Amino acid sequence: MLPLARKLFASERLRHAAIAIAIAVVVGLTTLLRPVDITVWSVQAKLFDHTPSGDIVFFEMGQASSPNANAGGNRRLLHAIEQLDAAGVERIFIDMPVRRSDARALDSELRKTMERSADRIVLTQTMLEDQAAGKPLRENDPFFERGMRVVSNDYRTDFLGFVWAIEASYSDGSVEFPAMWSVLAANGRQYDSIALDYSIDLALVPQYEFDEWAPASGKTDALAGKMVILGPSGTDARIVKYPGYAFGPSSLVHVLAAETALRGTGWTFHWPWVVGLFGLSLVAGISLFRRARPRRIFYLCWVASVAAFILATAHLGIRSVFGELLMLALTYASLRSTVNFKRRHLFVEPRSKLPNFVALQRDFDDNFSGKTSVVVAKIARLDAVFATLTAPDQTRYLRQLASRLGLGDAGSVIYYDGGKYFAWIVSGDLSNDLQGHLEGLRAIASQSITVSQRVLDVSMTIGVDESSGKPVSSRLSAAIAAADQAREAYRPVFIISDFAADSEEWDYSLQSRLESALSEDRISIKLQPQADLRDGRIVGAEALARWVDEERGEIPPSRFILQCERVGRLDELTKRILAKSLDAVEVLQGGGHKPRISVNVSAIQFVDSRIAELIEKNLAIHSVNPDQLTIEVTETARIENFSAARGVFEQVKQLGVTFSMDDFGVASANLEAIFELPFDEIKIDQMFVRDLHRSATARAIVKNVIGLARDAGLTSVAEGIEDSETYALLREIGCDLGQGYYIARPMALSQLKEILTLQQDNPLLRNKIG
Repeated sequence: MLPLARKLFASERLRHAAIAIAIAVVVGLTTLLRPVDITVWSVQAKLFDHTPSGDIVFFEMGQASSPNANAGGNRRLLHAIEQLDAAGVERIFIDMPVRRSDARALDSELRKTMERSADRIVLTQTMLEDQAAGKPLRENDPFFERGMRVVSNDYRTDFLGFVWAIEASYSDGSVEFPAMWSVLAANGRQYDSIALDYSIDLALVPQYEFDEWAPASGKTDALAGKMVILGPSGTDARIVKYPGYAFGPSSLVHVLAAETALRGTGWTFHWPWVVGLFGLSLVAGISLFRRARPRRIFYLCWVASVAAFILATAHLGIRSVFGELLMLALTYASLRSTVNFKRRHLFVEPRSKLPNFVALQRDFDDNFSGKTSVVVAKIARLDAVFATLTAPDQTRYLRQLASRLGLGDAGSVIYYDGGKYFAWIVSGDLSNDLQGHLEGLRAIASQSITVSQRVLDVSMTIGVDESSGKPVSSRLSAAIAAADQAREAYRPVFIISDFAADSEEWDYSLQSRLESALSEDRISIKLQPQADLRDGRIVGAEALARWVDEERGEIPPSRFILQCERVGRLDELTKRILAKSLDAVEVLQGGGHKPRISVNVSAIQFVDSRIAELIEKNLAIHSVNPDQLTIEVTETARIENFSAARGVFEQVKQLGVTFSMDDFGVASANLEAIFELPFDEIKIDQMFVRDLHRSATARAIVKNVIGLARDAGLTSVAEGIEDSETYALLREIGCDLGQGYYIARPMALSQLKEILTLQQDNPLLRNKIG
């Protein structure tokens, strides 16, 4: 059964149906929707009109007798019994209290008449508290009740005053009497309780006012063999609300119940059966009809069956509950509507109308089977293309790209993140020669696209993750990182699994330990001092991430930082390094020192404002002046949208933070970035600094970079100073700041604090670098 149950609930719609059934059951247990049932029952009462048997006749007798009243009421009752006896009625029910009057002779005569017809006269007694406010219990005088048959004329109403069901007997705790309706319908079907069938037309029940009923008119013959009820009217009568008939005397409740029993209706169809029947039919239909059109037809048929059920129960006089059924339908409909809304909006990229990356994670989370690959295509210069296109043309451009990427695998779904990445899943035979397949696909997809008679070039790189046993979010991040690492000119398709020879960069076993190190905050920092080359004073330090693994010892930052990027944890790493760096500044401030601290941040983190928010939050919880923090931006060549990056830079600079361009002079940092982004500092790459005193070319490059920085109003910082000659030459050229092993190696916070304290106490030590 367990595998079957798992299959049954594997479908999203089946899960929603199960949730709807569960909610309907809970509602059924609490009867919260009983007003809905009452509304439906009231509507049902008006749908059909069935003719009553005519065997039960109701007479209104006027005011009932009461203590110390005149003898008029009892005289009228005596006269009625005599006339009804003469008419040959089968049984007389006196549905009003019979009490003594001030005429003893009349009361004795009434008593003797009742005794003579004791087998055909039935008195009624109210066992429950009268629901009409201020009304006492309706009781007969023992003088008249002794030796007579007595039945209960009780009933229970709902909070609106309607009577929907009535028991077959009632008790006051000491004595129990049968209900009047059960005696009236003694020849009908027997019930413990009965649901009133309001499709029986009460207007067709024979009803008379006794004073207007004239035996001489020949109406007496019509009463032969009938059941007659004599009930009060006026202020002494209890009034009940009847659906479709406004108000009427309470005696008609028992008349209607008796007519229901004589018709053979009045059964109750309880909510567990209703919810079970329609719930299981919903589950069965969802299981059988997988395609959209047949399923919609099934939904229409299901709703029609609910309407038919309401009509059928009304016609058959069966009382059923509909609140739980309505809750079942509404819950399932709301769940499906929510899912459809998400598919149309939350899971769809609005510009291209393609499913987004959230949809990809939904579709494939923990559902990979066999050999699968997550493939990401990165479209270069997409923002520049969009800047020249209208919104409809942008949609057409994206749709054409997606259709090309889907070539060769008719069943693949192309997902788009709204930026520059497309993703899809490759499985089965295509995985056997994935490299060749993707290279051919890229050649086709990179052909020019024509939109509105404009020819637009397409340039892309492709990244692939072929790992297994990881969630799709991690694999997607890895594929994106691979697409970023790929280069159009020499390696446009970058497959992570091909990195067996380069396990230093793509070490899957390292990932779990890295996740643990991040979650347990085991990645620390060391601080490499930076000196003012003019006087040798230590003015700041660069925060360098350090991770000592329990098994492998110290892991180089180049490995685990790339790993963090690959698994989408770069922001988490940056957050921790930034917090530790600001903690260090606070400690140094406590010792009277005010150095500036540089923190490395990858250029790819400046695609949106998350990094700005991260910096702002950390500054807010640290007592540090923002001008003591420098953000050292690495790999600026990976910035593809300078406009978006400039906005993030400006957002950070408004906090008072400064920016430094790391590794200026090599491929990852160039003049375009200096021109486009508001940097405050240039760090000259150590490749040029180390050969400064040996290479005329290196000296020329460094000298020009320092001059460029000076003319642009930027601070120049030299990296990799490892000897006194290099230090002296850089000071002579005019470089502002420097760092390297000659000045100081990376050190712990306590060591830096000690150096700054010694420097503060003895200014002569400033020139003792090296």
